Amino acid sequence: MNELLKNKNVLYVAPVFFGYESEIKGELEQQGASVTFLLDRPFNSPFLKALTKVRHAWVIGAADRYYERQMSTVHTEFDYVFVVNGQTLSAKTLSTWRERYSKAKFILYMWDSFSNRQQTLRNLKYFDSVFTFDKNDAEKYNVNFRPLFFSAGFDAAVEVKAQYDISFIGTAHTDRFFIVDKIDRQLGSTKRKYWYLYLQADWVYWIYRCFNSAYRNAKKANFKFESIPKAEVQRVFNVSNTILDIEHPQQTGLTMRTLETLGARKKLVTTNESVKQYDFYSEDNIFVIDRQNPVISRAFLEQPYKAVDSHIYRRYSLAGWLDEIIMLVNKK
Repeated sequence: MNELLKNKNVLYVAPVFFGYESEIKGELEQQGASVTFLLDRPFNSPFLKALTKVRHAWVIGAADRYYERQMSTVHTEFDYVFVVNGQTLSAKTLSTWRERYSKAKFILYMWDSFSNRQQTLRNLKYFDSVFTFDKNDAEKYNVNFRPLFFSAGFDAAVEVKAQYDISFIGTAHTDRFFIVDKIDRQLGSTKRKYWYLYLQADWVYWIYRCFNSAYRNAKKANFKFESIPKAEVQRVFNVSNTILDIEHPQQTGLTMRTLETLGARKKLVTTNESVKQYDFYSEDNIFVIDRQNPVISRAFLEQPYKAVDSHIYRRYSLAGWLDEIIMLVNKK
């Protein structure tokens, strides 16, 4: 139990994202906090979620009403207001909370780049401490740099026989299909592969086919339209020798997938050159490919994984991530 969180009240706001929001809540509670959870991006439909990114002003009023309604019956004096991304938190809502919870420490953690969340930049003044997973953003905006984490379930305790030489699971945005398709063709039938390219709906596929040249030759059968349960993601990781990671082209920080691969003690193939700047980087375990010409060394796929130092491994766990953030917040 973390003494800095023991018996503390936390107002926690985060988007629904493959169960990570629940795992962070669980870790806060594990470390002794009482948590009130609210949704960032409180909309269920793929259309409204997409609209939040491209027409933020159109949905912010509905979000304000959601926060006002949810908090109208809450009479807790919060010690921390902990926000992840905060893409639907308006200046109106944040200023109300700052006045109402004047003794609380306001914390923002960005697990997306500011280039994808421009509206969040206008709200930085409402937070006492700001953290980002993106090293470039940390330097550009003078905020704290803290990489992402892997959650429980990826730290495989028992080694099992591999079923796949390489696997990829993720949303099929930007050029991901192009890269996976190229690698699939390169490796052919000589390697065991598992690909799960997820799209939120049929209409997203047709929009990509029409307007994204990287998807011009994509078939509907190349994609899955149901999200994959995290337990199944963890199972696939556990039976894969190597994980493929493809970050968003505008992103310079590490993806969650990179840290999950570390947690699962698996080798990583990634398009993200910046991984070489991190303390867990090793040529034995990590192979960087060119996203325009993604070619994987067969020798890399065939070599064994090399163990990472235990203190580095602990730092990138969810518990290590939360410990570091809360410790730095309380140093201010």
